[in-house]
Amino acid sequence: MDAISLVPLQTAAAEAYWRVYVAGRTDLPSRDLQAHLDRYLALPPEEQRTHLAIMKDGTIIGTLRLLPDTITGFAIEPARQQYATLALVKAMDLLRSQGVTAITASYEDRYEPFFEALGFRRRFARMRMEAPTKRFPPASGVGLKPPEESEVVHLAAFFKDVYEGHLEQQYGMHVGTDDEWRAYMTGVLKGEVGRFMPEASLVAVDAGRIVGAILMSHWMGMPLIAEVGVAKDRRGKGLGRALLEAASSRLESLGEPVWALYVTLGNDNAIALYKDFEFIQAGGQTVTARLEGS
Repeated sequence: MDAISLVPLQTAAAEAYWRVYVAGRTDLPSRDLQAHLDRYLALPPEEQRTHLAIMKDGTIIGTLRLLPDTITGFAIEPARQQYATLALVKAMDLLRSQGVTAITASYEDRYEPFFEALGFRRRFARMRMEAPTKRFPPASGVGLKPPEESEVVHLAAFFKDVYEGHLEQQYGMHVGTDDEWRAYMTGVLKGEVGRFMPEASLVAVDAGRIVGAILMSHWMGMPLIAEVGVAKDRRGKGLGRALLEAASSRLESLGEPVWALYVTLGNDNAIALYKDFEFIQAGGQTVTARLEGS
C-alpha cells in the first residue's frame, strides 16, 4: 500500500495521465482525450508543473493538481480506489510541508467519502447541465442585439450588480472590484473562457441601459453559457426566458445540437428555469470542500 508516489507530470507521460483523468471523472465538459491533452500542453511550464501523477510500480494510476493551498484535478483508476486515501494524504503532506494549514479541495462527488474521511467538509457544489438546442418563436416586446466590445464597461457593471448579494458570493465566486470585473468581461469577449460566440450572445437594452444579457462561449466541444443575467428590477417578467430562447434558436440555426451551463446547487430558481429548457445534469457534481487547520 505504501508503494505509491506523487511525481511531477512529464510531457512524455501526458497522454497516459489524461487518459486516467478522463476514465476517473464524469463531471467533465468533454471526454475527448485530445481536448484535455491540448489544453494541458497549451499551459505555461509553471502551470504544467502543478500537475502530479500518482504512480504505482512505474504506472500512472491517478492524477491530481496542487495549487498553493488547493488540491484539485483528482482522479484515480476505478480498479485502484484502494490507493485514493494514501494519495490524498501524500498531497496534504506536500502542502503542509510548505506551511499550508487550511486546505481547499475540488473534486467530483464520487470521491467525497475519501475526502470526508480525512476531515474535508463540503462548502458548495456545482453541476454541469446540458440540453438539446431548439428553435423558439421570436419574443414579442423584447429588443435583443449582439454585444459589442465597446460595451465591456457597461457589461461589467451590469453583471457586478446582477451578482450583488447572490448566494455564490458567500463562496467567493462573482466578487471583485470594478477593475476586476472589467478584466473578467474583457477576457470573456476575447475568448479566455472558450471561443466567444457573438453570433449567439445577446443583450437587452432599455433607454440606453443593459437590463439583460447572455454571453456564449464555445468551450471543450460545445456551446457554453458563460454568463446570463437579468437586472434586479426586471426579474420575474420573462426576460431571462427570452434570452435563453433567443440564444437556443441561434445555436440551433448554427447547427449546434447541444449546449451546456454550470450552476451552483441551491440556486433553485435558476435550476427550475433551466429544467424548463430540458437541461439535465450531465455527470457528477463538482464539490468544493475545506479542511481547516488544526
